[in-house]
Amino acid sequence: MKASQAARDALGPLAGELAEDSPDHVHARWPHFARLLHGAAEASRWHYVALLCLAALVDEGELAPTAPEYIDSLVFNHRINEALYFKLYHDRLVAEGRLSNRPLRSLRLPARRWNLPNTDCWVSCGDVKSIVVEVAEEAAAVGADARPAWISHALSERLGELNDRLKDAAVMQMMRHAGALNGMQWRRLTKSTSREVVHVRLHAASGMLTTTIRVGGGSPQRKTHALPLLVLPRLSEFEAARFDSHFGVRALGRLVFDALVALRDRSRAASEALESLQWFYDQLLAPLFAKRGVAGRIAELGERPTLVVTTHGALAQLPFAALHDKQCYLGERFNVVQAPPLFPEEDFATGDIDWDSMQGGEPLPQGLPVRGMFNPDLPEARTEAVNLRRHFGVRASLSEGDWDIAALRQLTRGRGLAFLSSHIDPSEDGVAGAMLRTPDKRALAFTSILGEPMAADLLVLAGCISTAQSDWLADGENSLVSLYRRAGVASVISTLWPVDDRATRLYTDALMAALATGRSRAQAHGEAQRQVMGAVVSIGQSQERLIRQPSVGADAIPAEPQMAFDHPYFWGAFTLAGAWR
Repeated sequence: MKASQAARDALGPLAGELAEDSPDHVHARWPHFARLLHGAAEASRWHYVALLCLAALVDEGELAPTAPEYIDSLVFNHRINEALYFKLYHDRLVAEGRLSNRPLRSLRLPARRWNLPNTDCWVSCGDVKSIVVEVAEEAAAVGADARPAWISHALSERLGELNDRLKDAAVMQMMRHAGALNGMQWRRLTKSTSREVVHVRLHAASGMLTTTIRVGGGSPQRKTHALPLLVLPRLSEFEAARFDSHFGVRALGRLVFDALVALRDRSRAASEALESLQWFYDQLLAPLFAKRGVAGRIAELGERPTLVVTTHGALAQLPFAALHDKQCYLGERFNVVQAPPLFPEEDFATGDIDWDSMQGGEPLPQGLPVRGMFNPDLPEARTEAVNLRRHFGVRASLSEGDWDIAALRQLTRGRGLAFLSSHIDPSEDGVAGAMLRTPDKRALAFTSILGEPMAADLLVLAGCISTAQSDWLADGENSLVSLYRRAGVASVISTLWPVDDRATRLYTDALMAALATGRSRAQAHGEAQRQVMGAVVSIGQSQERLIRQPSVGADAIPAEPQMAFDHPYFWGAFTLAGAWR
């Protein structure tokens, strides 16, 4: 049965009485109608309407939930307004064995019509009564036989809409609460971190985008944007018409998706992708870098300092090293590390962030073991395996046995560097459906591989789309990176889109060379990206289209059979998340 039909059925007894009674009697008989409406609201899962009906009935001393388990269930089901109320008042009242009328009688819940400033309003039990009165008055013009069904439908529509608005406001309140906790932890941790690092935090929740920067342990500086107003000019008329409470966050996710599509579609001119990268730079980072004294303090950090970007949701999918300031890519100025929050799966409201990414983790000691598994189905896998032993010598070991759960767990079980190069199949079901393809064509679920604690210092997932991000709109991060990080892997290098095989070989070769000579993870990752960025390779008789930066001609095709890899499609997909020292 559809929810709307279920709601109309639950409202049947109330509609029957309203159809036969005078609208003037609603006020006089409100406790009775409130009891009927409370039962219908609970049956229809309109939890906020039910709470307001409960507030109207407290004078009668009825329907007062008191169990601590009920409070916990409210918290974990994101009914934050309701949970906060009972947490503030009912614990004390229950302990004293009494129930006060005053708090519930004045209960108001915040609601928002849109996710914009000045669209807040307050809803109380009086507003619910007004809806019932209005429906009863309008029903007087409806024929007697059709009146009960008409009242059920009208109440279902209006009360359902009211409950959705209250629910949206509650979810946004929880998102703001989690964002505030996240921000406090971010400021506390970055204050004590390395003085040679630039920290940036980007938090898009509710209707606001908050961007914060801290350079070298100095005071943080912040910029706040009204997110819907920021993204509205970028959308089509059809998309802009779908304006609701979560419009801003949803639209931002759409813009990130469009940027990724433009980057990976090599049939488009490079200028099309570059325009999106410049827009994100202008909105997210340019206001921070323009803050007083920021540019000077960054210059004092020396050449190419580490930039740690803390993101969440859809923003975790952006290739920040590829953002462009109209002069150069961010990856040309910094060694870029992405540090999405790692909210616990059971409760994202705690505001936990990626501690190791903030602090940088432990530096890589010399002599760490190096392990690798390379699927020969990938065109460059054999070359990568040769390079692993060439750079690390006797420290490097390759898995020669079967590709099974035990071998894949052994790769990251102990400390050291781990390279895993194979096909990865993302899933619409999120990381629960992400699969690893083995050389014998089997598919192994990553959730089965990640069934024990891990300790690797760095894991390189060299397959296509190995980030496997699926959580676009929530505050947490739901990806293979987050799964490995929660399991204990200190840092993960992964890819955001299908990568070019030759570019992958160039990147991993440069990464191995830098790590073997003692570079930090951030330095090795940044140098490898820039190595690919500056590479020009022979393409023989291939007719593949040349891609260059617009500064040298976005669509120019030279006569010589060579290809430049300076377009961010080739190097921007590689991201480093986690510890960066």
